[in-house]
Amino acid sequence: MSRSLGSPFVTLQVCERQAVQRCAPQSRPRRRHDDFPTRRYQPSQSRPFSSSQPWRASQMGKAIAPSMRKQSQPSLASSRQQQLQQAFRSGNIPDEMGLLPQTFVMPRGKNRPSWFSNFGDRKQMEWTRLKTRMTELGALFIYRFWSVRPRPRLQLLTIPGVARDLHKRMYEHFAAGNLTPMENQICDGMLGSLRSRIAQRNPNTGLKWTLHKYLSRPKIASYRTALFPEQKGEKNTERNGVIQAVVRIHSLQSLQHIKRMSTRDANQKLVVREVSVDSQGRESEPLKEGAVPANAKDAVEYVVVQKMIRKGKEGRWMIWGTTEETTMSQIKQDQNKSQQDLLGKNAA
Repeated sequence: MSRSLGSPFVTLQVCERQAVQRCAPQSRPRRRHDDFPTRRYQPSQSRPFSSSQPWRASQMGKAIAPSMRKQSQPSLASSRQQQLQQAFRSGNIPDEMGLLPQTFVMPRGKNRPSWFSNFGDRKQMEWTRLKTRMTELGALFIYRFWSVRPRPRLQLLTIPGVARDLHKRMYEHFAAGNLTPMENQICDGMLGSLRSRIAQRNPNTGLKWTLHKYLSRPKIASYRTALFPEQKGEKNTERNGVIQAVVRIHSLQSLQHIKRMSTRDANQKLVVREVSVDSQGRESEPLKEGAVPANAKDAVEYVVVQKMIRKGKEGRWMIWGTTEETTMSQIKQDQNKSQQDLLGKNAA
């Protein structure tokens, strides 16, 4: 309860006490101030004024109501909804929309439940994959042939290459500590995270990221489209939405720590030399050209790229970040949530 309700509460107690004193018999002892209830006044509860005249009670209610009534303010969710609607109308939609709900990334063979030892979970995972793929195909058909004009191109064959190039360039610029050349191709959330990590590096230090080779071809693991709610009077040439694709990239890569040291060359000019150091900061021997260091890792990454649709026009592909394989626990959580939502709708 806010502090501004203190004064009306005291006023109500004084008015009630005076009314009781005027109407009570003379032989009746006066009611002390301590005898009044100490609970706060709640306008939603009806409280009888048996010792007050009806007109006076109504006048007190009129006098108290304006001061007790709170100014109605829009909730945070309502304000957020209004901002989104305004963004939809203007086309100024932020590129950080998050990973689309129910994005399904099928685990690799060794991470899937076994058909023999865990038949129930494997059956549920395969059924979830089938339902998700059918939903994705239906959404793609509607997006391609119905909802947007002119008809967009899906570019399914070029997406793996786009994701591979964005992934490689992003890590190279991040290791060099300079994201400016491709800041327009990284979504805001990922860009802020990378910049924060660069700012935490020690002075005169850096990283050298090397992609030695791809161990398999990049492959689309998920491709989804989502159109935002249609606004009043919006034409199919002015629709807004987002396209997201998850691409699996399997590569052999390494990361080396670099230390910048000032030295003088043969002409006694001051130059900056980069040397490789270990985790303890000690200088290590440089690798030969094309050599693979011992700390090279076999990495499987699920890179998320997205393209915004603003006023019916597609933007450029941007890298949103990375995601993980879908697990059985996530599938079961989504199933339980769907059942609870269905029960809630039936109860309503």
